[in-house]
Amino acid sequence: MSLILAITAATIIILVRLMVKGKPRASAEPVLVKRYVHPGHSWMKLTQDGDVVVGVDDLGQSVIGTVDEVKLPRLLRRVRQGEVGWTVKHGDRTVPMRSPVSGRVIEKNEMVLNDPMLINSSPYGDGWLFRVRPQGLDFQLGNLFTGRAAAKWQDMERAELSRFFSGTPALMFQEGGVLLQNLADKCSDDEWRAITRQFFLVDSK
Repeated sequence: MSLILAITAATIIILVRLMVKGKPRASAEPVLVKRYVHPGHSWMKLTQDGDVVVGVDDLGQSVIGTVDEVKLPRLLRRVRQGEVGWTVKHGDRTVPMRSPVSGRVIEKNEMVLNDPMLINSSPYGDGWLFRVRPQGLDFQLGNLFTGRAAAKWQDMERAELSRFFSGTPALMFQEGGVLLQNLADKCSDDEWRAITRQFFLVDSK
């Protein structure tokens, strides 16, 4: 009798294991990446290992125009939130960009150094600039926009840009209300300095 019970129990265990093995595993849920935007039109996002990736936001690259050159901070240099961390150049216009985060630069995007136009074509993807080992990040996040607040702020920035050119609307928009490509080329020096002070929070050339 005990032999029969042992055989029955073993059979049940084998059947259960076969059923579990044959059951398809649930696919992993997609991970939503939370991006934070600085008022100077730079952005940052956390990586899985706790570092931070930095770039120029979409509106920022649109205002700058085709990026001809980017000068990134050297490796291991410490960048500080709100201070100029790198420069972007279009033609003879140079825009210093304010860092959205403080920390040590631990990696630079070689692809964007070789092809700066990636900042235009993929500002949130291949056009990222460098990676930072952050310091005091929890406090700094309060100085940035994210989610709906970021979308609302960017809408306000577009409206402000429109008001800036309200006297000469043809200068700003092409057909369909899309921002003119290489707007910087169509601005006077005084207009360009005013734009960079207002939208990038810097004095530019």
